[in-house]
Order: sequence, then C-alpha cells, then structure tokens
Amino acid sequence: MPRKVVSRASALLQVLLATCLMALACASHAAERPRRILFVGNSLTYVNNLPGATASLAPAGVAVDAFALPGASLVDDEHNARLADLLTKGRYTDVIFQERGGNAVCMGQGCMESDDFRATERASKALADAARVGGARVYYLGTYQGNPAIVPLLIAGEQRIARQMGARYIEIGRTWLSFRRAEPAGAWLHSDGQHPGYATTALMAIRVWQAVSGETAHAVPCVGGTLYYQSPSEDGFFRVDRAATPVTCLVSSAQAELMGASPLPPGA
Repeated sequence: MPRKVVSRASALLQVLLATCLMALACASHAAERPRRILFVGNSLTYVNNLPGATASLAPAGVAVDAFALPGASLVDDEHNARLADLLTKGRYTDVIFQERGGNAVCMGQGCMESDDFRATERASKALADAARVGGARVYYLGTYQGNPAIVPLLIAGEQRIARQMGARYIEIGRTWLSFRRAEPAGAWLHSDGQHPGYATTALMAIRVWQAVSGETAHAVPCVGGTLYYQSPSEDGFFRVDRAATPVTCLVSSAQAELMGASPLPPGA
C-alpha cells in the first residue's frame, strides 16, 4: 500500500479513536451525574405528596422536586416561566409529567383530531422538548378512572400523548382498577372521592421509581412531613425534604410487594 494511503488511513483511525474516547467520556460523565427528579403535575401529584413518596424509595443522594398547581393541565403549564426555567436550567436527569385527571380521555370517532386534544398534544410535546434541552429523560405518568368502561379510552389517549412526547409511558389506570377490585376496602381514593388515597399514591410512587431506576421497588413508600391536600406553594414549586418528620407509610409491606410485582409496559 502506498505510504500516503497508509498515512491517511492511520490519521482516520486516530480521529475515529479520539471520537470514540470522547463519546465514552461523555457517557461516563452522564452516568455519574447525580440523579435529580422533577414532577410536573397538579393536585393528583401533590395530594399525599407523591414526590415525597417516590423519594422514600430512592437511595440517599437522589433529589426530588415538584412543580404542581391545583387544577393545572399541561396546556396551562406550557407557557409558565417558572416551569420553563426549571426544565431547561434545573439540571434534572428525569422529568415526570402528569396530566390533569380525565384530560387524556378520548371519546367518540375522530376525538384525537379535535382542537382540545391537539392542544394537549402540542403543549405536552413542547414541555417534553424543553426537558430534553435541559438534559433530562422524559416520562408520562398516567392517571385513573373509576368507571371501567372509560379506562381503555384513558389509556389509549395517554399512550398517544406519550408517543407524541417521545416519553416513557407509566401506566396507572388498568393496574389501579385491578388492585381496587381485588381490595375494594383499600385507601384508593381520598375522602373527597376524587383525589388519590394513600394506596393510589403508593402505587404511583412505586411505578415511577421502577420506570426511572429500572429496578423493582420492594420498600414501602413513606412520606416525611405534611401529607398535602392544599397546594404546597403559591408558585407551584416545592422540594422534597427527606429528613422531614413525622413519617407516614402509605401501605403495608405486603401491599407494597404486590404493587412492586405488577409489570410495567415496555419502555418507549
């Protein structure tokens, strides 16, 4: 082989080697990045402090924050300046979005082409894109419905939105209904009949941690400090204090084991 060709091949190999080493270094840096989780939601998210329950399943050093306003939809959140700053500059590794209860339900032929559903998809995707700009993985946490006939419609809508977002879908509705049928006396709903009860918050926390970590959750979700019912802050942002007391565990160890054994759908 002529010397010039050998020289060029050698130079190309050196460039490729340097590129691979840089990629490995970046991957190693990302792997070492401290895990920081942000929940974006509404009262379904802060009642009973879902972020706090999730933090209790994570190892020490994992930070969990939340942005959740009462009654807020992701359409409402799309142009919130405080949230935009958190998503793009908060250095979160994982962002979990949760839509207002029922907003993803799609009923009737052509409903996914309606203006309202399109607006929900557009806002959800914009928020997911902002989270990725900030370097985060994106998840879409489902909700629940008491009417079994509505649950398939809810899940279909949630899956559609999650696909548009490029987000990992964390199904709740079908699993929640199954557990509720098996244990009808469980604390599935708050005393108001709409918001999550202790058992529902525990189920959501376990499934979120499984999706984020890739691990099976065996511990019981517990919450330190206030089990919120009212919004924890005026601007929607709050931080989980893992040292807060008193500590309230939301379900028994046997219930937590059953919830942890329930499979998640494949990742997006």
